[in-house]
Amino acid sequence: MAAEKARIVGIDLGTTNTLVASVKNRVPRIVPTDRGTLILPSVVALSPKGDLVVGGVAKDQILTNPKNTIYGAKRLIGRKYDSRVVQELKSYFTYDIVEGADGDAAVNLGGRVYRLPEVSAMVLSQVKTIAEQFLGGPISEAVITVPAYYNDNQRQAVKEAGLLAGLSVKRIVNEPTAAALAYGFNRGLDQKVLVYDLGGGTFDVSVLQLTGNVFEVTATGGDTFLGGIDFDNRIVDFVLESFKKETKIDLTQSPIAMQRVKNAAEAAKIDLSLMQNVVIELPFVEERKGKPVDLKVPLTREQLNALTGDLVERTFQICDEVLTEKGIARSSIDEIILVGGQSRMPLVQQRIHQHFGKPPRKGVHPDECTALGAALLAESLDSIDSVTLLDALSMPIGYGLPTGRFRKIVDKNHRVPATKSFRVPPPAKPGAPFVEIDIYQGDSEFIVDNEYLGTVKLPAAATGRRIDFKLDEECLLHVYVEGAGEPKEVKLATRDTPEVLKKMIAEQLAKRTQEDERAAAEKGGLFSSIKRLLGGG
Repeated sequence: MAAEKARIVGIDLGTTNTLVASVKNRVPRIVPTDRGTLILPSVVALSPKGDLVVGGVAKDQILTNPKNTIYGAKRLIGRKYDSRVVQELKSYFTYDIVEGADGDAAVNLGGRVYRLPEVSAMVLSQVKTIAEQFLGGPISEAVITVPAYYNDNQRQAVKEAGLLAGLSVKRIVNEPTAAALAYGFNRGLDQKVLVYDLGGGTFDVSVLQLTGNVFEVTATGGDTFLGGIDFDNRIVDFVLESFKKETKIDLTQSPIAMQRVKNAAEAAKIDLSLMQNVVIELPFVEERKGKPVDLKVPLTREQLNALTGDLVERTFQICDEVLTEKGIARSSIDEIILVGGQSRMPLVQQRIHQHFGKPPRKGVHPDECTALGAALLAESLDSIDSVTLLDALSMPIGYGLPTGRFRKIVDKNHRVPATKSFRVPPPAKPGAPFVEIDIYQGDSEFIVDNEYLGTVKLPAAATGRRIDFKLDEECLLHVYVEGAGEPKEVKLATRDTPEVLKKMIAEQLAKRTQEDERAAAEKGGLFSSIKRLLGGG
């Protein structure tokens, strides 16, 4: 009997949850987990018995074992440990973020260091197993979605995670593009759509022209540090300050109490999408003089809007920047598609209506559409009537100058695949035997604010030769250098962060710390600020 043909699936590897979908009879469906839900928490943990667990089982122990429970890995994957963003993020997590052997951010779990692609591979391996059990056959290939605003390192890391999980990753596709696919596939549309993707950890916005099954990205942008977690943190800060004001107890010193507060904050946020008022109650959250102390903090939707209104406005600032860069008028948008759980927030939907003059589209499921679109793309890869995706680069790519400035080679929103060329510059120091070209990706004109991708090291004799930056359809970078024959691809060395960048990051972090300390000293308190915003005493 011939072996059953392996299937291909679509996977939405999310900050908070991961979903897997497959297509049957041209209809995409989410595959339920072993717990009967459609989502698998993107959580990996080391149990008290020393076993690695994934998903709901791992999330269940986040309260009792926060030090050994890894969540939010999507915010860290593919980032250098020395990068400014990782250094700033370290204090937000209850687990230890350390430097891996390759210089990337890694995590310490039970005394062993795990690379972030290994952590994500555990989640992907779990959804692979779930899909195989449900679909009744082997899964060997997948299309995996990533935020449109992911840089090259992050995309490469997700692809590696797929390989470690035993999956041949046929395509990395941007999440907003996948969502647009779920909306427009085989509908014969001729529309300009804006995908507003506010997930657990990232915000992306993309404008696509849909013409039949041709999906053309005309503009894209985002922020990989703006998502539901940030909304939760505003509630957490409010609750902590309210509790401290009332009891003089600082809960930040108790990891278990902090995790309870975080869980309660997320639950309250979700409830406030349906209700106007909630009370955050945590019995016996701490003890004082041997007696239990309970936490009880009321929160209204109006207070939540005041706490997080600037985060919502930031998303529309990004939307306007994306539209302005390509000269797209708000009035030319035919539909707004919501993606991500945080887009359910009433304030978000209200502001979308106000900002664009039309309500968002209701027929697309914000949590499921990304995985469904990935499954549709996966199924169509080998089909005659396949989908045509014309994607764009979300952030410029270039190299660093000795002055610390950034020289762009490939501009933002440039259509991919693409090739851009320049000449190898002379060595930074006259007479040096090698030319080192440090490659970065980002929107800033200064390297310190961009992401370091790696270094091309060439002999000084290569000065003046042509060097090509080639971007494939997945927005992955390949570097070729002109030689005696055909241009040869060169690998990026990414083990060590350049010294000039390390120094600039250290200076910036020191300055940021001073500013934060000054701001904290001047701050009247978040609690009193919110009361003033709401007209209270």
